Amino acid sequence: MFVIGRLISRVIWLLLPAKMLLSGLTRWHCDAAIVIPMLFGYAYITNWGEPVVRASIMLSVYLCARMLALKASPHGIIIFALWLILLVEPRSILSPGLWLSFSMVFLLIGYCQTTVKLSRLLMVQLMLSTASMVLILGWQEAISSVSILTNVVLIPFAAFVWFPWGIAACVEVVVVGTDLSYSILDVILRLIIDGVDWLAFELPLLPFEQYASSAPRLLMLFLIGFWVYQSPLKRGLLCVVGIWSTLFASAFIEENGANLTILNSDGRLMIKDKSTVLMVDSWAAHDLNRLLFDGYVMPAQNRVYLLSPADMTAMTPEQLLSLNVSWVVLRKYASTQIMAMMTALKVDWVIVEDHESLSFFFENDRTVLRHSACIYSFFLLKSDTCKRVEKLESVLNYIQT
Repeated sequence: MFVIGRLISRVIWLLLPAKMLLSGLTRWHCDAAIVIPMLFGYAYITNWGEPVVRASIMLSVYLCARMLALKASPHGIIIFALWLILLVEPRSILSPGLWLSFSMVFLLIGYCQTTVKLSRLLMVQLMLSTASMVLILGWQEAISSVSILTNVVLIPFAAFVWFPWGIAACVEVVVVGTDLSYSILDVILRLIIDGVDWLAFELPLLPFEQYASSAPRLLMLFLIGFWVYQSPLKRGLLCVVGIWSTLFASAFIEENGANLTILNSDGRLMIKDKSTVLMVDSWAAHDLNRLLFDGYVMPAQNRVYLLSPADMTAMTPEQLLSLNVSWVVLRKYASTQIMAMMTALKVDWVIVEDHESLSFFFENDRTVLRHSACIYSFFLLKSDTCKRVEKLESVLNYIQT
C-alpha cells in the first residue's frame, strides 16, 4: 500500500502546475497527503488489525518527519511510534505482536546499513527468523523445521508476484469487468497454501529448549545484537550456531519430549506420556478417584492432584475434602461458586484452556513445568496462569527435596 501510494503521489506531482511547485510544495508534502489516508484506509478495511495499525503509524511518522524537514533517525521514528501506541493502548505491551514487530524493525534497520546484495537478503531472512525464535520463546513451544526456507521463498513471491498480480486483477475487474486473473491467482494461492500447510504440520517440528535460568536467553539476545550491529565483520555464522545450539540443545543431543503432558483438546482434558493416553476427564462421572494423577507426578507424597471432571459441578466440597485435594487442573475458568469454594477450601488450581498444554519434565531430582501460554522472564509481566504454574513447580520441587 505504501509503494502504491508513492507511485500515485509521483504521478500527481508530475501533473502539478509550476505555480504550486514554486509555492514551496515538495514531493514529501504530496506523499504525506496521498499515502497517509491510504494507509489508514487500508487499516480500516482490514478491521484495524494490530500489525497494520503499527505499520501505518510508523510510516506516517516517517512521512511527516520528511515533510517537515526534521532530522529524525530511523530508530527515533520507531521509538516515537512505539510510545504513541502505548499511550493510546497501554495494555498492548502484553501483546507478543508488539514485541515482535518493533523488535524486528529495529533489527532490520541495524542490519541493512550496508550494500544490499542477494546473499545479504538471504542472511536478512535468516537473521529475522532466528531473532523471532528467540523472542517467541515462552509463547511458542516449537517451530517448523522448514520455516526459514519457506519464508525465503514466500516473502519474495508475495512481494514480486502475489501483490502485483492482485493489483492487476483489481484493475482488470474495474476496467474490463472480468475476473480471469483473480481466478488464476486464487488457484495458485490455494495450491501454495496447501503445500505450506503440509510442510509446516507434517514435517518434524523443532522443540525449543527449556531453561530455569534467564542466562541462556540473555546470551541469545546478546548474540543477536552482536550479529546485527557487527554484521560487516561477517561473524554471523558463529552467532547462528550459538543461538541455534542454545535454542535446540536437547533436540541436537537427545530426543526432546515431556515425560507427562496435560492437554486440552477441543474442551477435553487428557493426560498422556510420550506415547500413551493415561487419563481423560470424561472417564469419571462423579467418581473423582479416577481422575487423581498424583501417582504420575510424584509417587508416595502427601499432596493430591486432580484433573477436573467434564462436569465440573461434580467437584463438591465433600468430594474435595474427602480426597484431601491440593491442586486441580481446570480446562477453563469455572463458575464463581466453584472458584469461591476452592478458595475457601485452600485448593490451588491451574488452568489449561483449549489448545493449551501443561508439560512435566522430570530431570534427576527436579521437576520442570512448561505451560504453552506462559510469558517468561524477559517480558515485563506474567499472567495469573504462569504465576500459578511457577507456584506448582516450586511446590513439586519442595516436596522432592
